Amino acid sequence: MEQVKTVVVHRGARDGYQVARALAERGLLEALVTDLYWPSDLSWAHRIETALPGFARHALRQRWSDAATSRRVSLCWASGLYSLGMSKLRCAPFEWQRRAVRWSDTRLGERAGKLATARGAALLSYSYYGQSAFSEYAGNRPRILFQLHPHPTRMREILQGERDLNPECAESLNKEWELALPREDFDRLTAETGMAEHWIAASSFTRETLIESGVPAERIHVVPYGADLERFRPDPARRVESGARRRLRLLFVGTINQRKGIKYLLDALKGFPADRVELVVCGRVVDDLRLFDGLRGQVDIRPSVSAQALLEAYQTSDLFVFPSLAEGFGHVLLEAMACGLPVVSTTRTAARDLIRPGVEGFVVRPGSSTEIAARIEEFLSHPEWLTEMGVAARRRAEEFTWARFRAGLGDVVGGILGRSRTEVSHSYV
Repeated sequence: MEQVKTVVVHRGARDGYQVARALAERGLLEALVTDLYWPSDLSWAHRIETALPGFARHALRQRWSDAATSRRVSLCWASGLYSLGMSKLRCAPFEWQRRAVRWSDTRLGERAGKLATARGAALLSYSYYGQSAFSEYAGNRPRILFQLHPHPTRMREILQGERDLNPECAESLNKEWELALPREDFDRLTAETGMAEHWIAASSFTRETLIESGVPAERIHVVPYGADLERFRPDPARRVESGARRRLRLLFVGTINQRKGIKYLLDALKGFPADRVELVVCGRVVDDLRLFDGLRGQVDIRPSVSAQALLEAYQTSDLFVFPSLAEGFGHVLLEAMACGLPVVSTTRTAARDLIRPGVEGFVVRPGSSTEIAARIEEFLSHPEWLTEMGVAARRRAEEFTWARFRAGLGDVVGGILGRSRTEVSHSYV
């Protein structure tokens, strides 16, 4: 019987096209449906690249993967340009941007569902495209949902509770997708979960939220992401240089808003004198910077950093703190660990899957500045932990490569398709 292949759909260069690459390596990729993609394997595109400066070539190459050659990519240029243009239009109201993204997501999903039907392929949709993709799919192959973030119902519950606790952060919380979507759109987002037959998640926390929503536990497969271990690595020279400081340097990387738990980190920091602990914050500012009042001499805010500057921030810090309220995974956790940083993060990220308490760092309850402060105090009292746990963190990160992710995802999808072929063949008996 001929091998069943799979159509994948997502916007942008999601996860560096690792899902499409994983399927291509197994001979299971029928097509990738996406918005904007640079066909670097075509001769005309290569000629353009050679005439461009290095930074421009690098930018274009971010939207290309050698695993997804042009003949395997189905593009929705119009939807991509529309949503990208609207996101760059700073004067555009948030409501316009939201509508542009949702319209674009719907078009991508519809394209994927129709293509998979026409080619007799299975359909693997990232969340946010699933409802439109599965609605247009009329085939009899498996429908697989990659649940990118925790289930939207659980996310909305968490965000609403946080908004009640910290109304001063309501503006940024209200822009989170699960609160910003009108009821009709939110219902479509939750409906996609029930339209799938198999589910993939990157963390145990995401898996738990799917089970809470009624998904059969035995059909949920957890495949943790990987990290670029060549790019993210310790720099002993920088670490020795930073170790000469008297202050413990904490690092936070992510959007500077309350969904990432930034207020709880700042509240914890207030309990330490500036000559003992400092904080470097790398990320786009969303919440009101008045949250940082009283800490300006203790906090270094870097709202726009290059890839190199981010790497240097990892390499010259002592402890990574990521107090997020809810994450589907949290790539920055692995990046920090790969750079040799011990980590303090919450139970609602991938921390439980990555960190063994007291070995690579600690896992705390979300929303607890007290627990964050207690862990910081422990590192101050035991500075040798920074080196010991940092070495362990790098070693642990080496277990989570992108190759391992692709192998795991290939095993999962291959197993699903294999069972599907068996079921189809039995139907003729």
